[in-house]
Amino acid sequence: MHRFVRPVSCLPLRTPFLKAIARPQTCRAYTTASVAKTRMPFKTIAASVALTSATWYYLSTPIAQAEASAATPSTFQLSSASNTVADLKNFGSRIAVEPKSTAELAMALFVYRLCALPWLVDAAPYLISISEKIHMEAPVYWFVKQTFFRHFCGGETSEECISSMNKLAESNIGCILDLSVEADLHVEQEQEHVVGQSKYHRDEQQADAILGLILNCIRTAAGGIKSGSMAAVKVTAFSPPELLLRLNQVITALDQTFLENQHNGNINADGIRHVIEKVIPAAESEEQMQQRESIIAHLESKKATLDVIEFRKLFNLQGPGRDVWWQTTSQDNHAVLLTAEDLAAYDRMMSRLEQVSQLAYEMKVGIMVDAEQSYFQDAIDHVAINLQRKFNRRVEGDARSPTIYNTYQMYTKSSRGRLELDVELANRENFTFAAKLVRGAYMVSERKRAEEMGYVSPIHETLEDTHESYNGGVKFLLSKLGQYQEATGESVTSATSPIVFMVASHNRDSVIRTIEEMDRNNVMARAGVVHFGQLFGMQDQLSYTLGRNGYSIYKYLPYGMIDEVIPYLLRRAQENSSVLGGAAVERQLMWEEFKGRLTGKANVSITGPTSV
Repeated sequence: MHRFVRPVSCLPLRTPFLKAIARPQTCRAYTTASVAKTRMPFKTIAASVALTSATWYYLSTPIAQAEASAATPSTFQLSSASNTVADLKNFGSRIAVEPKSTAELAMALFVYRLCALPWLVDAAPYLISISEKIHMEAPVYWFVKQTFFRHFCGGETSEECISSMNKLAESNIGCILDLSVEADLHVEQEQEHVVGQSKYHRDEQQADAILGLILNCIRTAAGGIKSGSMAAVKVTAFSPPELLLRLNQVITALDQTFLENQHNGNINADGIRHVIEKVIPAAESEEQMQQRESIIAHLESKKATLDVIEFRKLFNLQGPGRDVWWQTTSQDNHAVLLTAEDLAAYDRMMSRLEQVSQLAYEMKVGIMVDAEQSYFQDAIDHVAINLQRKFNRRVEGDARSPTIYNTYQMYTKSSRGRLELDVELANRENFTFAAKLVRGAYMVSERKRAEEMGYVSPIHETLEDTHESYNGGVKFLLSKLGQYQEATGESVTSATSPIVFMVASHNRDSVIRTIEEMDRNNVMARAGVVHFGQLFGMQDQLSYTLGRNGYSIYKYLPYGMIDEVIPYLLRRAQENSSVLGGAAVERQLMWEEFKGRLTGKANVSITGPTSV
């Protein structure tokens, strides 16, 4: 029987590499029952509730219904960094409100005012839960669909998103289609087990169904009028959550034993023997034993040591040594970290993800691998890196942008170390490092769970630390691009750059800092190596301004059946409360535009932040 080694946070960190793999949120092994599925409440958007009734009434009038939703396309051109920054600081710019129909403006104002009702904000998840329990969810779903869903989502199917995609493309804005389906660990009612059937059978049936939906999502993304569209995927949609949890535990155990046995950031043959003893299943054949001894003997003869990148590669479940280290016939969860059944399910998960990646590669659609809860994240990173190895391979003469992007939640304490480590890995193995940087989407639930489970919160303690982490990550990546251009004497492009990344942020200051840092490192907007991203229905003033000035900008466009999308709407409202609350300028602009259209009067100029 293998034992779990002591927590990473209890071990000394002596090198940058070791700091990069220290993940305090994984200090203990969790069982399926230990993780509860929760719904998350809306947070208030700071706005007044005036004219709510009038706005809602307008939506049903013949004027609104008859008004054409299409607006005159915005012109765009490449602009200097200083001009773009000036535009972003122009709080009176109407660029985001002009393309919207009056009905769209009215709906946006109505949604913002609903979010300003504290009692509704706090009660929303409970009202939804109660309505589901008493089978009265139909009217609640209808209301959500006509308000929040309509404003923040593209539709119930990917095909329904096409009109939104094409309208955004008129303003030089691309789309990331996001099928809002995700899973979490939760306690299920006991079900009768069918002899000979995998314990993962039910979850895998759902994963197979989702596979078909994601493949269709990619085809839809490829069919938009603007090239370079993307699709978002959640690894939890392709795998039983319990399998990902077990995989996460394996990766944690490997990293912990590396930390226990390393010296100056490297591990030798004796250390590898300790890893085998504590983490790897016992050899089940003479051949397997000889293969292991041969590898260790080679390290001993060369007096070789492995750093953390080489160490992870040695024990990689997708590597050539998979059967040497991990092959087992055991089905005992207590005897091995990954049973034979787990390995078979893992292979099926990777097969689904590779089907998605292959189609995306062929259709030149980018895949954004979303970050999820910390107790899945090591496993998700493992999946993303291995897909990048295969589908982001840099081949001379192949002018192709990267296919797979991993996501880094910069509000976690370990994010900067992980970012630097993965850039180094991509450089060593000659594939394009492609990433999306976000601040994070699970802050409240992560901190609550850390407190309940008794481990150190993985989230930065202050907002200032998160800002520093986020802006520092962007600066690090741009400095790498600047160094690459200096070394090669050539300007980077999306097809030649060793690094391509997205600044996914609603924070105006972060966007401006990125543009200024791009200018300092001579990274051109037209190069397509730095993308920007915001959520559909949020911070449109940033998005439309970037599009008009020739920067690569994308909107995350979620879609799905209403009951599947509700958790997305709840979480986004909760975790991005500061974003929603900071949209006062945009709401004021919408209100002035709305009044101007109804009265025929000129719009009032806005010179700085205000509130409605």
